[in-house]
Amino acid sequence: MQRLILVRHGETLSVGPKRLRGQDSLPDPLSALGARQAAACGEALAALQLPEPRVYASSYLRAQQTAQLIGHALNVPVQVLDGLHELDPGHWTGRPQSDLQTLGHLLTRPDGSFGFPGGEDQAAAARRGQAALKAALAQGGTPVVVSHGLMIRVLLSELLGAGGPLCWGSGPYDHPAAAWSELSGQGGRWTAVRLRATAPVPQI
Repeated sequence: MQRLILVRHGETLSVGPKRLRGQDSLPDPLSALGARQAAACGEALAALQLPEPRVYASSYLRAQQTAQLIGHALNVPVQVLDGLHELDPGHWTGRPQSDLQTLGHLLTRPDGSFGFPGGEDQAAAARRGQAALKAALAQGGTPVVVSHGLMIRVLLSELLGAGGPLCWGSGPYDHPAAAWSELSGQGGRWTAVRLRATAPVPQI
């Protein structure tokens, strides 16, 4: 039996409505609140007493900062894995993230697949994301993978066998900042132990 934890990064310093962004958001750091969220997440994961936890992060700064705080709580180092970064929104870059809920149907292609015009589609994101997870799982232990909102939706959709629309609208795979999901797998089949779990964040 394998266990897998998928974590969304904490809040960032962005101001105003959350917008879809691509590679230009790579250097965005966590806000003070985001750091507290990540630390609280780490403490909650430490309480689970995961067997041989191994922490992985995407190449984006906010994911690595989140992973570092989780790794500190678990007393393990962080490894950066290619393939875990956020989806490229293409022509939708700069649009409010809320458009995914209200206009997500526009992302349906004639063949029934989902993807951003001029950007990345669900299938391509799933391939690179699953390759990253395969590399993490091959190292043994319990992977704690820190990634991004849309990528986590894609991965859960693939691992749990759900339909593509769950990637774009609100729903059980839409993770708030520093939320995590725990999966249990055997023989290549995965089931959800918990989805969108969050930890109380101390006030300052």
